[in-house]
Amino acid sequence: MRLFLMRHAIAVPRGTPGYPKDDRPLTPAGIKKMKEAALGMPKVVQKPDVILTSPFKRALHTAQIAAKALKAEKKVKIAQKLSPGARPEDFMEELAKYKTAKNVLIVGHEPDLGKFASALLEARPNFIEFRKGGLCRIDWDGLPPQNSARLVWHLKPKFLRRLAE
Repeated sequence: MRLFLMRHAIAVPRGTPGYPKDDRPLTPAGIKKMKEAALGMPKVVQKPDVILTSPFKRALHTAQIAAKALKAEKKVKIAQKLSPGARPEDFMEELAKYKTAKNVLIVGHEPDLGKFASALLEARPNFIEFRKGGLCRIDWDGLPPQNSARLVWHLKPKFLRRLAE
């Protein structure tokens, strides 16, 4: 399985009044930068069989932008378990529903994505950290994992934007 993990783009700052349950949207700058970065994604991301996203606005909107760039708009699936605070076990439960998939994109939150990626790689906790709009590819033999996963690459959003140029 090729697993692509992406952190949501720049959102309204945490603690801003008026957003229940911290469900904040992307900022206009976040949308612009994500759309630019998404144009670089087809150069490094194989068309996903499924795009799993947290239901929070900032992650869902990021997933929709990525899906459009990858021509996979109908592949977006909301996964409640990927809400902020998700544990590595929650990610594995969601992935288990798609164990025959070859390419899976997950859009979520930090530090949850970093903890999950680090656990897959059998690395120390928080070994992998994601910038807003950051993306990594991790390969492994499938579910349940038989061997350690392999980090193929970990890209900053700035690099994705450069790929689009």
